[in-house]
Amino acid sequence: MKILPYLLIGFLVISVSAYAKNMSENKILNIKEVTSTDGIKAWLVEDHSLPIIAVRFSFKGAGAIQDGKDKQGLAQLLSNTMDEGAGELKSQDFQKQLSDHSITLYFKSSRDNFGGQLKTLTRHKEKAFELLKLALTSPRFDAEPIERMRQANISRIRSSMGNPDWINARIFNDVAFQGHPYALNSGGTLTTLKNITAEDLKNHKKNWLSKDRLVIGVTGDITQEELNIILNNVFGDLPDTGKKNLVQKFELQNIGKTYIYNKDIPQTIISAALPSFDQNDPDYDTLRVMNFIYGGGGFGSRLMEEAREKRGLTYGIYSNLIMQDYLSAFDISTSTKNNSTTKIMKIIRNEMKNLNEHKVSEQELKDAQSYITGSMPLSLTSTDKVASILLSLQLDERSIDYLDGYTKRVNDVTIEDIQKVSKRILNPNKLITVLVGKPENIEKYELIESLPNVK
Repeated sequence: MKILPYLLIGFLVISVSAYAKNMSENKILNIKEVTSTDGIKAWLVEDHSLPIIAVRFSFKGAGAIQDGKDKQGLAQLLSNTMDEGAGELKSQDFQKQLSDHSITLYFKSSRDNFGGQLKTLTRHKEKAFELLKLALTSPRFDAEPIERMRQANISRIRSSMGNPDWINARIFNDVAFQGHPYALNSGGTLTTLKNITAEDLKNHKKNWLSKDRLVIGVTGDITQEELNIILNNVFGDLPDTGKKNLVQKFELQNIGKTYIYNKDIPQTIISAALPSFDQNDPDYDTLRVMNFIYGGGGFGSRLMEEAREKRGLTYGIYSNLIMQDYLSAFDISTSTKNNSTTKIMKIIRNEMKNLNEHKVSEQELKDAQSYITGSMPLSLTSTDKVASILLSLQLDERSIDYLDGYTKRVNDVTIEDIQKVSKRILNPNKLITVLVGKPENIEKYELIESLPNVK
């Protein structure tokens, strides 16, 4: 990822007057759907108070899930090299054009999707969109930048192999997502990265970066009319359709099992997860509130109160919602002294039982709702963040007015709703747990002797 630090802090803040105007109209954001004459769609929030434009785009389903076992790291390497020269511009020339015009352009691959971000001052928008089009449609994939990025990724893997948190995540992915593309190493392995060729990169771009997968969010100093033209010019030459996606929905695997990877360190790194449901479920907003109370609220959560504040077993313990396109889970992460591992696992299980058997207090519910609704404005404080929200809403297939009902949906969650969702999700017997370190007094577990999908 290459980000050019070119903007003053003042250029990052959305105008208060524009935000206030939207709120007076009972809108969180004044989102407009723009459809170009070629049928390319984007969501737009205009803000002409600052001379800046931010674009976020993604090709749904074009990420690491399409790599295959023998080409792990393909989408990652593609994201590293698409801005390393395009058209007649070689790598250094392309990067110089970005730097000289204070343009941020980078690509990024996730497990599910492949996309990128463009950010530019208004006066450089023609050059910015020209370079974005070149990178999308005519990347060079020259030998030197490919090899440079390949070696950078290999170095990253080698240095990560001693990191217990990275080791834990690698093992967790392998056992929790066993049999699914999510189990593979999206960052590549030492072997597969060496096998990826320029032709592989070209084929992945051709097969998966198509207009039928394209999602776009735009915010800043640009009009609907301007965006209409830009959509055609920048994205119009992409293939209309791509390769058929054969990935299927999947459930968390190896539930109820515990895995240990022995590493001589003073603390045990702990990851645990439960099957859950996705953001389209009617109980999703309740799940978010329940997660905040259980472990997602930091120092306000039950896990932090019991494990850190009362017993001093850890510096931090958190729960989180895993929301992938093909799998959803509820996970907990922490670390503790090796001889305290069983104690902290008991707390994790006991707090699940407590939520199942006893209703949360009115104060807990109010605090969670206040924090979740109050944090909404913090996600709208820059053009980058707004463009990101626009992209996420579309990737999650939300309606264009979804944010307007956000506060009401969260505040409508009741104590009874939380207990119902807790009983639905928080089943200690279904925990899949991965421990990295020298945990003591673990009675039943499977030993992991080598790191999967690394070498």
